[in-house]
Amino acid sequence: MTNIFCYIKWYSMFSFTNILTDLKAVIAVFSARNRALTPLLVALWGRLARMQTRLERLLALWRAGMLPAARAPQVRGASGTQVGQRQVFPGSTAWLTRMLGYQVAVFGSQLRHLMTEQECAQFLAEVPQAGRILRPLLRMLSPDPLPEIIKRVVPDAVAEVAEMIGMVVPPESRILGA
Repeated sequence: MTNIFCYIKWYSMFSFTNILTDLKAVIAVFSARNRALTPLLVALWGRLARMQTRLERLLALWRAGMLPAARAPQVRGASGTQVGQRQVFPGSTAWLTRMLGYQVAVFGSQLRHLMTEQECAQFLAEVPQAGRILRPLLRMLSPDPLPEIIKRVVPDAVAEVAEMIGMVVPPESRILGA
């Protein structure tokens, strides 16, 4: 009986994989039903698959105690550093929920609930890369403000420059590529 309890406890601790797999399944069904949305939803499905892979890798490295050192923030030029075509998704909050309805709204609340668990909160605090993965996902699924644990922190140098030119920079600025 103890083994079943441990499995249930482990399953509930980290289910990023389960949440993203189920979300991709719902998107696949909508994509098959609505041919007008298929190109956008197929691109989104691929983005979610990459998010899932990155989260699984970070979680495995964190559990093994082998996280790579954090890289210095990179400043992008006016044209950015991306080469080639890049899929542009809608930028408004909860756009995916408005497009596909209540069936995807559930996943936003599941992610928020998962982030309240102790081990997940510790993981997010120690691995800021995971927050960079989850921020856009939560924005597309929910109109609610981001949880404090994954909010982007504006570097002091950026805040100083913004103050010099008289610009107000909010904590989660789109200008900085949050």
